Parts: sequence; structure tokens; C-alpha cells
Amino acid sequence: MQFIPVSPDLPNLPLAPRLLAELCQEKGIKLALDSEFFYFGYIETGSGMRFPIKGGAFALNSYAAGEAARDKDFCGRLLQDAGLPTPDFKLIHSNKAIRQLSTANPHVARSLNTLTEAGDIAQSLGYPVFIKPNEGTQGVGVQKISEEAELNAHLTNALRSNDRMLVQKAVSGRDYRVIVLDGTILAIIERRPLSLIGNGSHPIAELLANKIKTLTTRSGGYKVESNDPRILKAIRVAGYDLTTVLPDGELLQLLSNANLSTGGEAVDVTDLASHRFKNLAVEAARVCGLRYAGVDILCDDLSKNDAPANVLELNAGPGLTNFWQASPNHHHRVRAIYRGVLEAILQQST
Repeated sequence: MQFIPVSPDLPNLPLAPRLLAELCQEKGIKLALDSEFFYFGYIETGSGMRFPIKGGAFALNSYAAGEAARDKDFCGRLLQDAGLPTPDFKLIHSNKAIRQLSTANPHVARSLNTLTEAGDIAQSLGYPVFIKPNEGTQGVGVQKISEEAELNAHLTNALRSNDRMLVQKAVSGRDYRVIVLDGTILAIIERRPLSLIGNGSHPIAELLANKIKTLTTRSGGYKVESNDPRILKAIRVAGYDLTTVLPDGELLQLLSNANLSTGGEAVDVTDLASHRFKNLAVEAARVCGLRYAGVDILCDDLSKNDAPANVLELNAGPGLTNFWQASPNHHHRVRAIYRGVLEAILQQST
């Protein structure tokens, strides 16, 4: 892989590298990225010190802290150990993973939960539950489950391609991503799930097709597909089908999770958060050992100190492209985040 010096005027440069290139140019330091995807690379100071970067992950968090955030089970245990509110959960292992572990550590392998125990686990947590890949990102593979037959079907399929699946109790609240850097809140983003709004004249199928056309990735693909089983289930559960004409102004939520990478909408609510909400996000990053983090929190009303809140998970390399694209009003916030990250990186060289 060849690394090349990057300037902000380089064609087809994604958002994060472009903003970093602008900031590095201001400071007279070098940004070099892989010549094919502009995803891997490094920042190099005038003295020759290098700081690797990978996507949205920067040389601020330790390897162990990054791995803790990536492992949802480990992250949840750290949050529980610190007494922070987080939904109850259990881990389910695939038979393949257990067979592989049995050779090296049979005692541990025998103690792991398999698909056979999943029904009892979900029953003890209480339906509905979410299932998600333990090391997954961007909402891929996340399913909201309401009963045991559905649980078994989805877990059976998921465990074919994932060694570990998390079964997590569903909790209520609006979905927030909090960007934390060295104990300071840089942004709070409310993430609203992919939804349709009826106009009284067009069927759901047409509204959905038009919506998906607006949900493009930077590579030209689409964030979701119209035949996504989660979307079709949401339409069916609401009592509709693809031919239904939604009344004017009626909101139909299509996904239960609000990830921006799957079509969720982003709203800047940084200035509305209570001290308790902000402190919860800062503490979650601290107990997981992360200097720079995206902390995902569900809360009924982030402006109220007494509103129930739960930390779902943490991300050691939070992406900001979808937030940037949601509104020009967000651009100053995103620039400030990357400026803060770069300055924190460079402080390590002094």
C-alpha cells in the first residue's frame, strides 16, 4: 500500500481527510493517506513524529481501549462495573466458536451460552430484546425481537456469519451520540430513525423508493435497500403493506435503531443537554479508557437532570460525515471537533 501526501484540494477526498488536510496545511504538517481509499495513513510533524490514523480512529486512544469499545460485551461490563446505567445483556456464541475454544480452553468453552440457551436468556431479560453482532458497527445486523420463534430464526442466521451475538434488553428513549474528547463534550447529536411521512396520495412503496434515493453513501451506493426485512417487518407490524397510502402527515418509523449509516436523521442538540447527561457521557468514556469517543445514550429528555438514561455502547472512532451532510449548520461543529482532535494529537509530540 502506497501512502501519498494529501492536500485539501485533492479530488474525491472524503470529508474527514479533507478537513484534516485543511487543518494540517494550516499548521504546516504532513498528512499522508493510502492512495486508493484515503482511509489509512498518518500525520507527521516537522520533527518526524508520526501519528497513525484509520478512518475515524486517531492516535489518541490506546489499542486496549479501542478493543474494549469494539467488544460490546466487554464495554458493557466496564460500564456495569462503574455503576453506570446500561441495558442488561447476555452473549451468545456460535457452535463453531465454542468448538474452536474447546481445544485450548475446554473449561471456558463449557461455560459459554449457545443458541440453545437464547430463549431462556431473552425471557429473563424480558421482550422485546435487541440482537446485534458483538463486534458490529453502523447498525449492521441489529434486530429488534418480540418473541422466541423470531429470536431463534434470526440468531440461527446471524450465528452463521458471527461468532458472538449480543442479546440486549430493549430500553426506551431518544437516541443520542455524544462526542467526547479528554473529558469535554464537543457535540451531542440526536439520531432519529429512518421514517416516512405520508402525503395522502402516494403509496408506501413509492415513498420508500424516493427516500432511499436520498440515502446515498460517499461511494455512490445506498445505505439501505427497499426489501430490507427489517423495513418490511415494520410496515407489516404497523398494519400496512407497500400499496398503502399513508394519510398526510402520518409518520411511519421503518427501523428501530437510529444509526446515521442506515438512514437516520441527525439533529444538533449540544446546547440542550443537562449537566447530568453530559457527565454521564464523560464518565462512560473515562471508565472505558477512551480519550476520544462517541458515546451512544438513550434518554427520554436530555435537558432534564432526572430523565432516565442508558449508555448503549461506545465508539472509539466516531464518524461525522452523516452529521456534516445533514445540515450546513453542523459544519462549524464538525470542524471544531477535528481541530480539537488534531491539537490533542499534536500535544503528544511536545
